[in-house]
Amino acid sequence: MRGATGRIQVTSKASQMELNDASELSDALLSLPALTSSPQDTVNTCLQRAKLTLSFAQTHPAIPLALQKCTSDIDTLTRHMLNLALFGKLNNYNDHFLQHIIAAHLATYYLVASNLASSKLVKKSKDEAISQKKALLAFINDHHLTMWRQIIALQKVLFSSQSIKHVGEAKLTSLQRISLITSVFSYCTGAHSRSSLLAFIAQRVPTMQRTFLHPIASLISIPSPGAKVYVKAHPAIVIDIQKQHALVHSPSRNEDEKILWVKRTALLAPKDLYLSFEEFTGQYQACENARSVKGEQPFYPATFPIQRPPSALIAIIDELQKTDVDVPSLCQKVEKVPSFQQFLLSTASLDNRLKLTVTSLKQAILTYGLERVGDMLVQHALIERLTQHQYPLLAISKQFTTLACGIAAQLASITKTKFTPQSAALVTTFLCAPLFTLPGLKVATKLPVSQKDYFQIDKAFKVKSVSSWHAISGELAGNWHQSATWRAVIHQSGRRHAEVAASLKKEHAILQLAFGLAREYLFPLNARDAATDNTLDTLVRSVNLKSEDIRNVMDRLGEYLFCPLNLH
Repeated sequence: MRGATGRIQVTSKASQMELNDASELSDALLSLPALTSSPQDTVNTCLQRAKLTLSFAQTHPAIPLALQKCTSDIDTLTRHMLNLALFGKLNNYNDHFLQHIIAAHLATYYLVASNLASSKLVKKSKDEAISQKKALLAFINDHHLTMWRQIIALQKVLFSSQSIKHVGEAKLTSLQRISLITSVFSYCTGAHSRSSLLAFIAQRVPTMQRTFLHPIASLISIPSPGAKVYVKAHPAIVIDIQKQHALVHSPSRNEDEKILWVKRTALLAPKDLYLSFEEFTGQYQACENARSVKGEQPFYPATFPIQRPPSALIAIIDELQKTDVDVPSLCQKVEKVPSFQQFLLSTASLDNRLKLTVTSLKQAILTYGLERVGDMLVQHALIERLTQHQYPLLAISKQFTTLACGIAAQLASITKTKFTPQSAALVTTFLCAPLFTLPGLKVATKLPVSQKDYFQIDKAFKVKSVSSWHAISGELAGNWHQSATWRAVIHQSGRRHAEVAASLKKEHAILQLAFGLAREYLFPLNARDAATDNTLDTLVRSVNLKSEDIRNVMDRLGEYLFCPLNLH
């Protein structure tokens, strides 16, 4: 299957299998691929089982949480994979990225297991096993599964307590380090307490990679599912937890109060006592009906859909589209979203000529005008949703988008165009959105920048998907209630400048320049060809600017040209 990076990228299909308990997941994970399996089948098997693991951890977060402290007969591989899912989700990793991490671990485990098995085979079978291993590694290399190669390189220590000896090595990538950290918390907890392991690791992990440890540290201090606690002087067992509440089973209470949700702050745990995992799962299954609760935030970080705007933003947009906007009513709607209010106050404080602190929301709105405020809030909400999950290319994707939006806004401010600086930045954000949404870019470790066609948006990156780049951007803009004019500009962004409708040529030129210049300054060519120079000259003339104007724009945006180190 062709993937989003333009190379063959293997992805899994959503499995129809539903797992009811950890033992079923364990059986699925421990089942080795057949010796006759092709490399592609093996990779797809790993991806499917990784998807099962993620789905199980998402549906039953209490299970991996209970395995943190409950004694259990569950095999260490299953605990390891559930720890990966748990730690990854608590760190807000993108699901597709996390699926590949788990799948790569499974592929590594199967390679280790096949090595052990082949040592006991007759020569012919041993040769076949070695040949299969070589074919799998060649497949992974040929299809540029860089993440998988990084994890497979750890195979000698990844599934044992030896991982603790290597977790602080300087040469590790961040992906390898989080793999070894998860291994430590999967294989070393029998001999060491979690708090001592955390202290040992924290001293050896580079400062920039310690953020991965924050959620793990928070798990140590909270009563997890399976904990023996007291609730208002009654002994109880924690069955499930959410952000603020916990489901407890308290046998000594009245019949209608034996199973109830209480605030987590009400749980008292004088001693760190836990049921065995098998006892806990029995109670967990018995409380199936009580586990369903609405209106509370789940234990994992909240996620928000990208394909539609938040309802609060829709209400604000509807208010702005009225012929006679009621500013006090608009302010009330903005105040309901603290992040919107803080954003407008902070930007208005920076943008006024005297740099005076703006404390009034009405003053902040009037600083920009009603039309511009709407564009700013839509862009702010869109960026928040596009960047809510972690993956290797997030930092460079954010930087590219910020630079491109800055160029578009600057060009709009010195050009006669339908764009305001705010609307130019907003439309450019929609054009950059595929950087954050295409699945193949979630598992790539290097942005696949094209070394030609610098001012053609659809050819900017070596990316293949079912839809064209501008079609993905245009669909998103439509879902976010953008005007027909802006959707038309986005739709025509995939065309050459000579093919664009005359009424949209200036807007098209600004978008092409913003996208192309951002690529050129962040990923410069060794030598530009004549076609690129001619296209640049055509676009600059279209908006009645000179080369000197472009240089001045880029000078003002110099702070965005610092390129973040690739720590992945």
